[in-house]
Amino acid sequence: MPYEFLDHTADVAVALDAETREELFAEALRAFTDTVTDRDTVGADEGHDLEAEAATLPELLVEWLGELVYRFDVDGLLFADVTGLVIEETDEGFRLTGRAHGEPYDKERHPLQVEVKGVTYHDLVVEQDDGGWRARVIFDI
Repeated sequence: MPYEFLDHTADVAVALDAETREELFAEALRAFTDTVTDRDTVGADEGHDLEAEAATLPELLVEWLGELVYRFDVDGLLFADVTGLVIEETDEGFRLTGRAHGEPYDKERHPLQVEVKGVTYHDLVVEQDDGGWRARVIFDI
Protein backbone atom coordinates (compact mmCIF):
# COMPACT_ATOMS: atom_id res chain seq x y z
CA MET A 1 0.00 0.00 0.00
CA PRO A 2 1.49 3.37 -0.98
CA TYR A 3 0.13 5.07 2.13
CA GLU A 4 -1.57 4.11 5.36
CA PHE A 5 -3.23 6.00 8.16
CA LEU A 6 -1.61 5.63 11.59
CA ASP A 7 -3.15 5.82 15.04
CA HIS A 8 -2.68 9.28 16.48
CA THR A 9 -4.33 10.80 19.53
CA ALA A 10 -5.76 14.08 18.24
CA ASP A 11 -4.66 14.48 14.63
CA VAL A 12 -4.34 12.32 11.51
CA ALA A 13 -0.93 10.74 10.93
CA VAL A 14 -0.03 9.25 7.55
CA ALA A 15 2.88 7.02 6.52
CA LEU A 16 3.80 7.28 2.84
CA ASP A 17 5.80 4.84 0.67
CA ALA A 18 6.94 5.26 -2.94
CA GLU A 19 9.71 4.33 -5.34
CA THR A 20 10.55 7.96 -6.22
CA ARG A 21 10.30 11.22 -4.32
CA GLU A 22 7.86 12.55 -6.95
CA GLU A 23 5.57 9.57 -6.40
CA LEU A 24 5.91 10.12 -2.64
CA PHE A 25 4.55 13.65 -3.04
CA ALA A 26 1.78 12.37 -5.34
CA GLU A 27 0.82 9.86 -2.62
CA ALA A 28 0.73 12.73 -0.14
CA LEU A 29 -1.85 14.49 -2.33
CA ARG A 30 -3.94 11.32 -2.50
CA ALA A 31 -3.70 10.80 1.26
CA PHE A 32 -4.74 14.41 1.91
CA THR A 33 -7.83 14.01 -0.26
CA ASP A 34 -8.67 10.67 1.38
CA THR A 35 -8.41 12.40 4.75
CA VAL A 36 -10.92 15.07 3.75
CA THR A 37 -13.31 12.81 1.81
CA ASP A 38 -13.40 9.59 -0.20
CA ARG A 39 -10.97 10.28 -3.06
CA ASP A 40 -12.91 7.89 -5.31
CA THR A 41 -15.78 10.41 -5.34
CA VAL A 42 -13.56 13.23 -6.65
CA GLY A 43 -13.51 13.74 -10.40
CA ALA A 44 -10.40 14.82 -12.26
CA ASP A 45 -12.05 17.15 -14.78
CA GLU A 46 -10.13 20.33 -13.93
CA GLY A 47 -6.35 20.74 -14.03
CA HIS A 48 -4.55 23.26 -11.85
CA ASP A 49 -0.83 24.02 -11.96
CA LEU A 50 0.60 23.94 -8.45
CA GLU A 51 4.04 24.61 -7.06
CA ALA A 52 5.87 24.72 -3.76
CA GLU A 53 9.37 25.69 -2.64
CA ALA A 54 11.34 24.96 0.51
CA ALA A 55 14.86 24.58 1.85
CA THR A 56 14.54 20.84 2.64
CA LEU A 57 12.44 17.91 1.42
CA PRO A 58 10.50 17.60 4.70
CA GLU A 59 9.69 21.32 4.53
CA LEU A 60 8.71 20.89 0.86
CA LEU A 61 6.23 18.19 1.86
CA VAL A 62 4.67 20.55 4.41
CA GLU A 63 4.52 23.38 1.83
CA TRP A 64 3.00 21.04 -0.78
CA LEU A 65 0.31 19.79 1.57
CA GLY A 66 -0.23 23.32 2.86
CA GLU A 67 -0.98 24.38 -0.72
CA LEU A 68 -3.62 21.64 -0.93
CA VAL A 69 -5.16 22.79 2.37
CA TYR A 70 -5.20 26.35 1.03
CA ARG A 71 -6.81 25.32 -2.27
CA PHE A 72 -9.53 23.45 -0.40
CA ASP A 73 -10.16 26.19 2.19
CA VAL A 74 -10.01 29.19 -0.14
CA ASP A 75 -10.92 27.86 -3.60
CA GLY A 76 -13.07 24.91 -2.52
CA LEU A 77 -11.03 22.49 -4.64
CA LEU A 78 -10.35 18.81 -4.07
CA PHE A 79 -7.78 16.89 -6.09
CA ALA A 80 -7.99 13.24 -7.13
CA ASP A 81 -4.49 13.01 -8.57
CA VAL A 82 -1.47 14.88 -9.92
CA THR A 83 0.53 14.52 -13.13
CA GLY A 84 3.82 15.89 -14.34
CA LEU A 85 5.15 16.18 -10.82
CA VAL A 86 8.77 17.33 -10.82
CA ILE A 87 11.02 18.07 -7.85
CA GLU A 88 14.13 20.06 -8.70
CA GLU A 89 17.04 21.05 -6.52
CA THR A 90 17.66 24.80 -6.53
CA ASP A 91 20.21 27.09 -4.93
CA GLU A 92 17.71 27.69 -2.12
CA GLY A 93 16.66 24.04 -1.68
CA PHE A 94 13.87 22.35 -3.62
CA ARG A 95 11.08 23.35 -6.00
CA LEU A 96 8.07 21.19 -6.83
CA THR A 97 5.76 21.69 -9.81
CA GLY A 98 2.85 19.60 -11.02
CA ARG A 99 -0.65 19.65 -12.45
CA ALA A 100 -3.28 18.59 -9.93
CA HIS A 101 -6.54 17.18 -11.30
CA GLY A 102 -9.77 17.56 -9.40
CA GLU A 103 -12.99 19.46 -9.06
CA PRO A 104 -14.85 21.85 -6.75
CA TYR A 105 -16.02 20.44 -3.43
CA ASP A 106 -19.66 19.37 -3.47
CA LYS A 107 -21.02 18.41 -0.05
CA GLU A 108 -23.58 16.13 -1.71
CA ARG A 109 -20.94 14.06 -3.55
CA HIS A 110 -17.93 14.56 -1.27
CA PRO A 111 -18.95 13.74 2.31
CA LEU A 112 -16.60 15.61 4.63
CA GLN A 113 -14.75 13.11 6.84
CA VAL A 114 -12.32 15.46 8.57
CA GLU A 115 -11.50 19.13 8.19
CA VAL A 116 -7.74 19.53 7.89
CA LYS A 117 -6.58 22.83 9.43
CA GLY A 118 -2.92 22.45 8.52
CA VAL A 119 0.16 20.28 8.36
CA THR A 120 2.48 19.95 11.34
CA TYR A 121 6.24 19.56 11.62
CA HIS A 122 5.80 17.19 14.56
CA ASP A 123 7.32 13.75 13.78
CA LEU A 124 7.80 14.86 10.16
CA VAL A 125 10.05 12.51 8.19
CA VAL A 126 11.07 12.31 4.52
CA GLU A 127 13.84 9.85 3.79
CA GLN A 128 15.27 7.58 1.16
CA ASP A 129 16.16 3.97 1.87
CA ASP A 130 17.03 0.89 -0.17
CA GLY A 131 13.38 0.32 -1.11
CA GLY A 132 12.62 3.86 -2.24
CA TRP A 133 11.22 6.84 -0.36
CA ARG A 134 9.34 7.01 2.94
CA ALA A 135 7.59 9.82 4.75
CA ARG A 136 5.46 10.43 7.80
CA VAL A 137 3.30 13.51 8.18
CA ILE A 138 0.61 14.65 10.58
CA PHE A 139 -2.45 16.64 9.58
CA ASP A 140 -3.77 19.08 12.18
CA ILE A 141 -7.54 18.59 12.39
